[in-house]
Amino acid sequence: MPPDSLAPSPSSPLFGLIGPIAPGFFAVDELSLTLLIGLAGLAILLILSAPAARGLFRHLALLLFFFIGAFGVVTAANVVTFFGAWELCCLFAWGIGQLADDERTGEGVVPFQAAGALGSFLMLLSLLFLVVNRHSLTLGPVTAGSLGPVPLMLLLAITLKTYGLLSEGWAQRPDHRFSLTGATLAGAGLLAVGMYPFLRFFGTVLGVVPGWRGSVFWIAAGLAILSALAALGEVDYRRALAYGAFSQFWLLVLVFTVGTRIGTMGVLFGALADAFAFTGLFLCIGVAEEATARVLVRQVGGLAQRLPLTAALFAICSVSVLGLPPLGGFVVDGLIGIAAAGSRTLPIIWMIVVGLTLAYLARLFVALFLGELRGPAQTERRWPTLLMGGGIVGTLILLGALGADVFALLEPAARTLPG
Repeated sequence: MPPDSLAPSPSSPLFGLIGPIAPGFFAVDELSLTLLIGLAGLAILLILSAPAARGLFRHLALLLFFFIGAFGVVTAANVVTFFGAWELCCLFAWGIGQLADDERTGEGVVPFQAAGALGSFLMLLSLLFLVVNRHSLTLGPVTAGSLGPVPLMLLLAITLKTYGLLSEGWAQRPDHRFSLTGATLAGAGLLAVGMYPFLRFFGTVLGVVPGWRGSVFWIAAGLAILSALAALGEVDYRRALAYGAFSQFWLLVLVFTVGTRIGTMGVLFGALADAFAFTGLFLCIGVAEEATARVLVRQVGGLAQRLPLTAALFAICSVSVLGLPPLGGFVVDGLIGIAAAGSRTLPIIWMIVVGLTLAYLARLFVALFLGELRGPAQTERRWPTLLMGGGIVGTLILLGALGADVFALLEPAARTLPG
């Protein structure tokens, strides 16, 4: 575990990237840099995976615009550029969901349906309150001792958009078609649309405002457990994983409310590790959906016979989410364990969520890959699977093996988020 005295090397070329891009509009700080590195890695993996999907050029075009929007979100220096980039990023996330199939169920809520529209309205209203409070458009610390319902409005806006983002991954009709939708949205999308805005607003902007931590703690605890229960009981394996990603998001929110620097580093590390792990998990179920054209757990089984590499990747990514060695999730669990030591309630909730996560991931693995083969299933395409799996597994191993170097990257970002 990193000692309190650990500091980043000032000679690292990464820290030379910190500074204004367009003064007053876009800038890179320590938090932005951390998330940008994760988004860059995910972008490379998804672009390398794109040839496995139909409509390669459409996928690449929308991925490019999506990541431009994500870059704008993470580097926005004022409320206008943030809101514009956030909405643009959600728009292209919705467009990526549209690529999955021409006949959709209409369940997605980003960005035009009711929940997404309500999230946009609440975010706009909250930003207006912040502008009035600071008398400035800059995304900086607020000056008032209390902002009333504004923190909860911000939290609800982020919640609606994040859930709507994940719902795009299950809004298509199953077909013999490999989709990058879930992998893009549960990894890069969750970082840009959910995690970064939460850390920015509840860290640098609202970090010193009293009163919100207690309510956010219990909201996060309830949603983390409820989402994990939903994942455990869901019969559509795409929805189950989406609920699982939502649960992990809230678990990190829960840890952040503790307000310690070690806990903040655990949240940052966990956001990156979970983004890569859930990207891998959704790539696996994309392969399974392509091979079987079925999405209900009871209709599939024994896919390890046809998809051995995919089954191995699913197991490895699950190990990372659960926090087992030697992958990046193990380091995250160590940091969270230290942060939870001073709390009576957090360790209990954490163990409940981890237990439910183990249960739903084991259920999905057994249902999808073990037992007798049910119905026809195509064999996997070895080269694309090896390429996708190698990138994901290599990243998770590096996160676990290069913990000290990652701590050096996270330390300055953690210092910018008030405890």
